[in-house]
Amino acid sequence: MKTRIMVAGAGIVLAAALLYFARNAKQPPVRQTQGLIRPDAKTVATVCVEKIQNLSHQPVDMDGVDDELVAQLQKVGLQSHKVSDNTGKQCEATVNAELVELSGRGRKTARVDFRLTLAGEQPPRMSSSAEGKSAPEGSKFTMAFVAQKQKQEKTSADREAIFAALQQQAILIDAANKRGLPPWLPATK
Repeated sequence: MKTRIMVAGAGIVLAAALLYFARNAKQPPVRQTQGLIRPDAKTVATVCVEKIQNLSHQPVDMDGVDDELVAQLQKVGLQSHKVSDNTGKQCEATVNAELVELSGRGRKTARVDFRLTLAGEQPPRMSSSAEGKSAPEGSKFTMAFVAQKQKQEKTSADREAIFAALQQQAILIDAANKRGLPPWLPATK
């Protein structure tokens, strides 16, 4: 009786091992899809910027915000201009961005979602968020009890936070460009 139990136990363990190896042999190999540095990887030199939209449900003056993104991209070393500008230069990539969140009372925090799409391609090569904060409230020398100054400080804090997020966005785009902008691969089942 004892030997039968031992033989049955060994048979169950052997069957479980065979089942485990049979299932795992059919799995696709694990491969890294982001962060690869290849000598033949696609990089861009000219990035065009679409008009940045305000989806934050907050009243924000968006004039010049896309100009600031152009300036930040140029600051990190990429040639950049707005899509609406007729410079005659061909766009190798386009950035679409939206202000999706603006929060805080004294010190503002802005979150900008963006996508970088290469010319002639449909899916974006990069899709991410960047966040920026305005300077601390105590670092500004304004009179808080004057209504006009409060409104002016509120809008400047909003813009500071947005500009800080755009600076972070430009840094992220430059870092991805230096890695070679690997193509986006959908998750496998």
